[in-house]
Amino acid sequence: MTPGTTLEEIVFGSHKFRDSLEAARLLMVRSEFVTVEWDSDAPSIDWGFALLYASAITSAQSERAQSAVLRIATACMLSSDAEAAHKTAAAALLERTGNHMAVELAESRDRLTDDAWQRLPGALRMEVVRSRIDHSVRLSDGRVLPVNPFQGRFWEAVETNDWLSVSAPTSAGKSRIIREHFLEVTRQAGPFTLIYLVPTRALIEEVSRDLRREVPPDVGVFTMPWDPDLADSSRTVLVLTQERLHLVLELFPSLGVDLLFVDEAQSLAGDARGVLLQHAIERTIRRSPGARVLFASPLSSNPELLIENAPPERHSDSFVSETVTVNQNLIWVENIKRKPQRRTISLVSDGNSHRVGELVLAQRATSVPLRVALVAHALAGDTPGNVIYVNRPSDAEKVAKAVFEQLPTPGEADTEINDLRDLIKTAVHSKYLLADVLERRVAFHYGNMPLVVRTEIERLFGEGKIHYLVCTSTLLEGVNLPCRTIFMRNPQKGSGKPLRESDFWNLAGRAGRWGKEFQGNVVCIDTDNEELWPNLPRARKRSPITRAVNTGLDDASALLAFVRSVDQVHDDSTAESLFAYLFLRYLAGEPLQALLARIPLDSERSEISSAIERASTALRVPVEIVTRHTGIAPVSMERLLESFRKSGKTPTDLELPLPEEPDARERFQEALVRIGTTMTNVFGKPRTGEDLRKWQLANLIVNWMNGIPLAQLVDQRLASSKATTPATAIREVMRDIESIARFHAPKYLACYADLLEAHSSDLGLEPTARPDYAMMLELGVARTSEVVLMSLGLSRTATVALSEFIGVDDWSRSEALEWLSAQNLDGLGVPVLLQREIRDVLSDATRRAATTWKTED
Repeated sequence: MTPGTTLEEIVFGSHKFRDSLEAARLLMVRSEFVTVEWDSDAPSIDWGFALLYASAITSAQSERAQSAVLRIATACMLSSDAEAAHKTAAAALLERTGNHMAVELAESRDRLTDDAWQRLPGALRMEVVRSRIDHSVRLSDGRVLPVNPFQGRFWEAVETNDWLSVSAPTSAGKSRIIREHFLEVTRQAGPFTLIYLVPTRALIEEVSRDLRREVPPDVGVFTMPWDPDLADSSRTVLVLTQERLHLVLELFPSLGVDLLFVDEAQSLAGDARGVLLQHAIERTIRRSPGARVLFASPLSSNPELLIENAPPERHSDSFVSETVTVNQNLIWVENIKRKPQRRTISLVSDGNSHRVGELVLAQRATSVPLRVALVAHALAGDTPGNVIYVNRPSDAEKVAKAVFEQLPTPGEADTEINDLRDLIKTAVHSKYLLADVLERRVAFHYGNMPLVVRTEIERLFGEGKIHYLVCTSTLLEGVNLPCRTIFMRNPQKGSGKPLRESDFWNLAGRAGRWGKEFQGNVVCIDTDNEELWPNLPRARKRSPITRAVNTGLDDASALLAFVRSVDQVHDDSTAESLFAYLFLRYLAGEPLQALLARIPLDSERSEISSAIERASTALRVPVEIVTRHTGIAPVSMERLLESFRKSGKTPTDLELPLPEEPDARERFQEALVRIGTTMTNVFGKPRTGEDLRKWQLANLIVNWMNGIPLAQLVDQRLASSKATTPATAIREVMRDIESIARFHAPKYLACYADLLEAHSSDLGLEPTARPDYAMMLELGVARTSEVVLMSLGLSRTATVALSEFIGVDDWSRSEALEWLSAQNLDGLGVPVLLQREIRDVLSDATRRAATTWKTED
């Protein structure tokens, strides 16, 4: 052994071990895809040698070593040629590396007997016992929680640090261990407020549902700032997006925070929402300087960036984990010249591709959706666990239909799938393609779909009842959709923007989840076309975390363009959000020198600084309104306020109506037109004459707040636009609901209402009570009773299905639960899936009440 040479270097320096590793990789792939015409016979492996060398690097912490041990051990357990003693030794290696869930998976699939480790020599048995002790943590309720090396290190670090930032692969179990930490904190005595910050509303529901099942009964889990019980809760968990966190901080000015966890922290890089996320985090910390702060991100190279602003007196740490819990196979599928029904299959390792066989398609691929579908079906057949990534919702529907055409109709219909199909036809539209393709266990999934539908799709896919799931970039936003194989062709995030390597590997991490699969497969289609794959992936890489604030200052061209055209109406841009962020810091007396120092040129730095000072000097909008509506530039608010003054109308003529008032559509259209000429173009460019787009959006907004079902909204769109097909109308309405009704409209209409109130005050008029438009728009309901139902955990779809039968407009949670439990849901015509959702809410309430009673007794 050469001085300075590590054991890891010696192991990987062995040609025989590297050959064994490649052979194990090929064996695993061959076991997965049985339809491929392989170029050679299955390789043989000297398992005694491979396991011996793998055992030498089990203590190495590099990703290369961790991956190699896992690959050798799992290939051995799955191999038909390996002896029982070899498989037992392989299980011992997995135990040594803390991968107990892979061992349990092998036992559950009869690849290993339950008592295999007991046949090991005495010393090795003791080592397994010691490893299980080392890879476990004892919880305050007496339970012992098995953990992997990343999870164990996180648990140690979170107990000794106030600020912590961690990065680990997608399949390392970040969400699970952080949820356990939250639960551990909720078991402590005394009051607390914990915030679990997620990037999407879909994740709000997923995380809150999991927490509600396990928190102590006296702990409230809240997901919305309008929850009527939030103000009275002393032991509180809030699961929020950055928008809802900002509202909570506004509505509860005395709220103190004990723990803030930022999940998917790489979202700080994301345009205007990334700026808002940073602003919300900073506001929380300014208000609660003693709060503990946790960040988690996948595969980032610099998690320390997120703790650089930690107060010097607070303990802080960051680390990158190389823990590998599931191996992934990277596979390229490429064309063969003059053979339209055949494709080459190449396996990629260490950055190099090696042809291993050919694939025969069922027919010629004459369109892109058919090409993707044929490759996926030729490799996976009619087996579960397949995700196909596409770029747009329309692509998802086309590819799902193409996959549907390749599959046989199941001999026996599944009751749960039929229930989902019935719900889709009722709650979305009778002509929605999703209901059709589900017949053959195919589904598609994108961000604008109703939450109750997406949640059920995810559940049925996770249980193996849906075999193919065609997804858009919602997969990149932390949605929990583990799969066996993910297929991609020309992957993009946003129109015409190739997927960045960091996003690719985050996406690839969905393939093969810990404890569910032994491996995951990432299949890249048409990699021989450089135009489709400008960032062709070869080896998993970590990427640096960035902040949208820093990026916007490092290259200040967009911010300068905004400052130089400040008198113009802009889109809801990152530059406007960044200017508003800087302006709010200036108003709060926060120093800007360090931020502005990022701007390279002195002249540009001075120009932006002067623009902020001028805006402050000219400000006539009340400061509290500017603070409340972060993301909207103060000059835009000034223009709207001035338009009120010059309109010649009274505040009563300008105020927004309740959605049920007869002239609501006309009044909201007028408001959108006024906002469009003073604040933003997000509702459409200003038009001379009748503005049909703003009328369309005003109609949607009013009907949405009135609780009109989605299917009826689609029918209205179809009736108003004869040239629109049902498929297009469904997508457009769902897009407008998410982008306009639930995001841009609450943002700007709430600001409109506040500015109108300020105008009334300037005229000496007494303020009048007005509804919370942000609440009604985001939730899609207008009555207090409906808000209470949604605060219990019911979806809008279920709430709307019940709303016409509710005779009370104002009730408490207990009254709402009592009413729910008394209903004949079949008699009311509530779809089966919504009945199950309602029963789950009632069951959770009953469990918590029973636990509380036992505790008090």
